[in-house]
Amino acid sequence: MDEDEKQFFAEGNVDIPTRLLRNYHQIGLSNEDLIVVIQLFAFSREAIKLPSSELISARTNFSQNSIQRILEKLLKHKFISFSMNNDAYDLSGLIEKLVGGGRVDPNSLSSDKSLSQLGTQKRLYQTFQREFGRMLTPMELQTISEWLKKDQFSPDLVVTALNQAVNAQILNLRYIEKILLNWKHNNVQTKEQAEADNLQHRQRYSDDSFEGKQEFKRKPPSSSGSENIKIPLKKIGEEKNL
Repeated sequence: MDEDEKQFFAEGNVDIPTRLLRNYHQIGLSNEDLIVVIQLFAFSREAIKLPSSELISARTNFSQNSIQRILEKLLKHKFISFSMNNDAYDLSGLIEKLVGGGRVDPNSLSSDKSLSQLGTQKRLYQTFQREFGRMLTPMELQTISEWLKKDQFSPDLVVTALNQAVNAQILNLRYIEKILLNWKHNNVQTKEQAEADNLQHRQRYSDDSFEGKQEFKRKPPSSSGSENIKIPLKKIGEEKNL
C-alpha cells in the first residue's frame, strides 16, 4: 500500500443518511442544497464546526454568494441551526424532517411576498458586507435574519443602526443590537423616530457639556488654593537682630 492509499483510508468516511439521498427532494431540498448539506456533514466529521462560506465555496465550486443564499434557505426553513454553546452547525432539524416526513411548502418559496422579503433581506446583507468590508459569517447572517423576523425590526431601522455604528467606528453586530434594543425600549419604530431620538441625545449631551463648562468658569477659587497662602517675608538676619 503506497502513501496515497494510506492517506485515503486514514481520512475516514462520512456517514450520510440513506433517507436523505433518497428523499431530499420530498423535504424541499434542491440538488445544490444537498451538496452543501453533505459538505456540512463532512466538515463536522473533520471537527470543523462552523465552516465559512469561503471554505464551503472552495469545496463545491459554488460562488460565495450562492453558498450564502443556500445557507440562508437552510436556516430559514430550519434544516440547520446554530448551537450557540458549541459555535457549530446543528443538523438535527434536517434529521427531524427526514424522520417526520416534514416538507417545505413550495408556495412559501415562490410567493411574491416571500420573494420580496428575500430580496430586501439580500440587499440588507449586501449593505452590511459593504460597510464591514468583508463577507458576513453564517452566524452574522442568522443574527440579522432574526432582527427582521423574530424581533420585527424594519430593514430601514436596522440600516439606521448600522450607520450609527459606522459613525462611531464600532463595526460589530453586538453594538448594533444594543442600539436596536435601546430604540425598542424607547418605542422607536421608524427611521425618522430613530434619527429624532439620536438628535435629542446629541443635543442633551451638548447642553450638559456646555453647562459643565459654565459651572467650571463660575466656580470660585478654592480657599485652600495657592493664591490664598500668605508667605511671610523677612530680611535675612532679621530674626538674629531680634
